[in-house]
Parts: sequence; C-alpha cells; structure tokens
Amino acid sequence: MVIKRSTYIKYLFLFLSPAIVLIVIFKLYPLIQNIIYAIVNDDGHITFRYLNDTLHDPAFWNSSWVTIKFAVITVFFEMVIGFIFALLLNASFRGRKIMRTIFLIPWALPTAIMAVGWKFLFQQSYGPIPWLLYWLKLTKSPPYFLSDPKMSFIAILIADIWKTVPFVALLILAGLQAIPHELYESMDIDGASGWGKMIYLTIPLLIPTFIVTLMFRFLEAFGVFDLIWVLTQGGPGNATMALSPYIYKKTFMWMEIHGGAATATFTALYIIIIILLIQYIRNTLKRRYGTT
Repeated sequence: MVIKRSTYIKYLFLFLSPAIVLIVIFKLYPLIQNIIYAIVNDDGHITFRYLNDTLHDPAFWNSSWVTIKFAVITVFFEMVIGFIFALLLNASFRGRKIMRTIFLIPWALPTAIMAVGWKFLFQQSYGPIPWLLYWLKLTKSPPYFLSDPKMSFIAILIADIWKTVPFVALLILAGLQAIPHELYESMDIDGASGWGKMIYLTIPLLIPTFIVTLMFRFLEAFGVFDLIWVLTQGGPGNATMALSPYIYKKTFMWMEIHGGAATATFTALYIIIIILLIQYIRNTLKRRYGTT
C-alpha cells in the first residue's frame, strides 16, 4: 500500500500537533515574551538599556562564573563516576536487578526534598557530616558548610553529584547494553586485553551516548535552581548565586522585571553556545572515530 505524501504529512502533523501546541505555549511564547521584556521599556519603546545594564552588572558576571564552575565541575565528576558505576552495573553478579533499582533512588527523589535532607546533613550545629569530619580529625572544628563561601559551594556540588550520578549511569548503561557482545568475543579471539577493549571498543561506541548525556547535564546544570535555593538561596553573600536563582531574585524579589528578562536572555545565549560547542565536539569525534 502506497501512502500519498500529502496524506502522510497531514497525519504526521495531526499526531504531532499536541506536542507542538505544548511547546508553543510553555516554551516558545515565554521565550518571546522574555525577549520583549528585555528590549522594551514600560512605555512600549524599544531600548537596549536593560541589556547594556546587565552586561555592566558585576553580579551578573559573578552568577555566570558560579554557574560555569558548577556546571563544569559537576558534569565532569558525574560523567566519570557515572561511567564507573555503569560498568559495574553492566557486569553479571547476583542481585544485579535489585542493585540497579536501589541505585536509582537518589535520582528518583524530588530535588527539593533531597536538598532538605542534605541541608540537615550539612548543618554545623547538629548535622552528621561536619561532626564526622571533626571526630575523624580531618578538621579542627565542625566546618560551616552552609555559611562559609567556599564550603557552601562544595556543599551544592556534593548534593548535585550525589543526585545526578544515577541518571548519568543509567544513560551510559543503556549505551553499554546496546554494544553487541559479539564484538567483545572477536577482540577476545584477537587477544585484546580488558584495557584494550575499553579504549578501542567500548569508549568509541559510547561516544553518541556521552554526547547526549553531556547535552542533558549541561543544560540542567545551567538551569539549576531548586537545589541551590533550598540549600543556600545563593549565599552566603553571592558565593552560590547561580544564574537561575539570580534571575528569580532580580525579577520577583527586587521587582526588576526588565533586568531579570535581560539576564534570562543572556542565559539563553549561554545555552545556545553550549549546544553549538557540544555539537562541534560531536562532529569532531565523529570524524575521528566514525561514529554517529
């Protein structure tokens, strides 16, 4: 049976229309409205004053730096640790299915609830982590994780890595299971070592999975809000003031609607740059390893 092209396009649009409507309402319209607020003043005239003020705002650049540091550090450790756990969960051992289920619990927890738990663990007066470090003689006194600028940044890193490693490991595990077992058998016949199979087979075939995972994680890391808001609200000072909580405070607490919209516009530009950079890395690795 041959389906006409016009009929195919009609039914394709029909099935995609609910998703298109949702994307337009919840993604495209807010984005356009945000850009309008960033370049139009209260009188309805176009102005670039808010964008210019944002570019000369030290708080914006501080939030940008905090966000970049947070994204790079967390994604790096999540990729490395997630890859290690994916290899372990891909191995054959008794109780593997139960272990996989338990391993996903941190990722399944709502971020706000998880952050409340970590806030209790990090409390200097009664939290177990500061006192454990003190009892083990690793610190001279229980550290102030949530009130010291350096320690508070470490605290949000630990909490995010703990929650997101299972998600990264799950994606990489799916990529591992998609690799045909016959390829490993062929390398065994050729006398390849375990390290050789990892370098010349596993990692090259996982490149598409790595790229997708990097894309997801960088976009999520640049939009982190609830974790930081529950743990530190961007403090102490501006030590953990990433872009998302900064935009929230600027827009809804300081009532700088146009300034918040301008900051959100530059954040969107950051995200576009990240996507283009990851795509460039993907194309480079595709030419190097011949992967898709």
